[in-house]
Amino acid sequence: MKINKGFNYLTLASVLWGTIGIAVQFSYKAGGNSIGMVGFRTLFSLIVTIFLLDRRMLFRRESIIMGLVSGLFYETYTFAITIDGAPLSSFLLYTAPIFVAVISFGLVKERITSRKVAAIFIVIFALYLEYLGTPTFYQVFWGLMSGLTYGMLISFSKYLQTKDYREIDILGVQSFWSSILVFPLLLLNRDTISLPSLLGGVYLAVLGTIIPYYFFYKGIKYADSTIATVITALEPVVTTILSLPLLGEGLTGYQLIGSVLILLCAIWLSISV
Repeated sequence: MKINKGFNYLTLASVLWGTIGIAVQFSYKAGGNSIGMVGFRTLFSLIVTIFLLDRRMLFRRESIIMGLVSGLFYETYTFAITIDGAPLSSFLLYTAPIFVAVISFGLVKERITSRKVAAIFIVIFALYLEYLGTPTFYQVFWGLMSGLTYGMLISFSKYLQTKDYREIDILGVQSFWSSILVFPLLLLNRDTISLPSLLGGVYLAVLGTIIPYYFFYKGIKYADSTIATVITALEPVVTTILSLPLLGEGLTGYQLIGSVLILLCAIWLSISV
């Protein structure tokens, strides 16, 4: 019995991603907005990664698809956070393993096992314990859209690894082609350009994109993509814990149970017997 080699990488990624909801809410309260934050996130990610990727990969069809999917996810999730709040957006984001299981089965022929299915539903139940509310249709729609686009991003990144893309190559094409979708929105909404959006975008570029995605893509090399997504469901646990001191939100008994369930699920899936 041993822990999957990718577990540490995936855990590091989820801890950093867990700070995104907090950072976005701080930026939003200070006058930032989703379009501005995503625009600056993409710009700074592009500046860093464009010099590191293998440029021969840049104009492949799959690179363009990866970038467009990434841009869609960035916009959808950041918008979902602003209307759903950190706990609900995290809960609905992690419906992603359901989408990953289906998409990865078609893309890279990953098997759908009873162990995966059980873990997915345990995690979704645990995340509901973290939220325990009654969202509106509008909130559910945007939350599920973030889960779907996140699932597409993860599944397609695994597919790119089968095409000999390195971690930095995936990050680079992700940043380059998502800018095609993101920058026009930024230019058409110039009133979204503000200092809070800039600072939020820089934070999201460094600690929400470049570093965690690098760790995630390292981890997913050694783990099935559905399992990797379930392990990174530790992200909302981190968000909940950080919400205590930073947003003044209390931790309920249900949230504690949910956090423990997610942690146990992540460890269970990372163990190979």
